[in-house]
Amino acid sequence: MERQATDDKQASLSVIVVSDYAAGEEKSCEDLRRALRSWADQEGKPAEEFILVESSRFKGRIPSDVLEMVPNMRVLYIDAESSYELKNRAVEASTGDWVAIIDADCIPHRSWLKVLRTDIAEYPDVAAVSARTLYPGRSRMERVLGLLARSYLDPGRRGTTRFISGNAACFRREAYRHHPLPEGLGAFASRIQSEAFLRNGATLLFDPDLVVVHDFEGWPMERDIRRNHGYSTVVTRLRDDRLPFAQLVRAGILVIPLIVAGKTFDSVRDCLRCFRYYNVKTYELPLALALTVVSHVLEIPGMLAAYRGQTIGETAYR
Repeated sequence: MERQATDDKQASLSVIVVSDYAAGEEKSCEDLRRALRSWADQEGKPAEEFILVESSRFKGRIPSDVLEMVPNMRVLYIDAESSYELKNRAVEASTGDWVAIIDADCIPHRSWLKVLRTDIAEYPDVAAVSARTLYPGRSRMERVLGLLARSYLDPGRRGTTRFISGNAACFRREAYRHHPLPEGLGAFASRIQSEAFLRNGATLLFDPDLVVVHDFEGWPMERDIRRNHGYSTVVTRLRDDRLPFAQLVRAGILVIPLIVAGKTFDSVRDCLRCFRYYNVKTYELPLALALTVVSHVLEIPGMLAAYRGQTIGETAYR
């Protein structure tokens, strides 16, 4: 992909922050505090608009110190519960030419806005720019699980990708409005959106210098993530037969072993391509490769729920 000359008119930028995990709990307030400190301390020109979006039922429950952390922040309360509804409605209410949507449990590097503005200026024709997501890396297991969960969209360099980061990405606002996130299919159904962009001829960009550090709560969070991934893999393809491998998935429950095998193959490839970028050492690769199997087996309960027409069940995601 070739860079283009910077336009004389700099595009305006809106930043939308939303909590998609453990919403309304003490944890989500602490996530917000840590994230907003980072947003307030960004290098370079701040975003023209900063929106914190939350469900109306939490109105009055966000601590006052949180609301005062970013000078130009406005709080948007919406009569909705799911994170996709909140994001879609916030984009409609935003005013920027570009909208960055970041989950509240993601801490952006101090240069995040500066890097993003450079991408927007140099690649004005892309539809979306995705960030690289790391886990804090407090242990070997945390680094490995971060690699397994977050490297799927990472080509290992700045360049095109088939996916959009579900927790930290920036969109041309009008492109997003034409292809909003799908509602009613759980918290991990964004593949429908990215494939709609691609069918429309759009280009999706990944920038490895656009980094966020995602909070990690251990194996309970990992099991929750995987169950949601399994659910979304099936339910999105039952809804949209244009998605890759939709015909296989529509064959029914008996193809679950094939789905798990295919996902495991993709994860092995992702590990080998990207492990060094996620601070995983060469000698830790065998553990990562072994856990590719474990992680996708953990998706099976979610797949079964989708095939049976059930909801995802108890989950910290919304």
